[in-house]
Amino acid sequence: MDQISSRTLLLVLVGTATAYLILHNPPLGAALGTAVTLVALLHDLLEK
Repeated sequence: MDQISSRTLLLVLVGTATAYLILHNPPLGAALGTAVTLVALLHDLLEK
């Protein structure tokens, strides 16, 4: 079985933290989720 890469682990942790924040503080969680999505999109666009 292959080991999980650090990038995959980071994405899982950020996703879990965002889900937790959305459940307990919806406005903050939604803002964080939007920010993470935008940063990920910009990272993918600038990488090409």
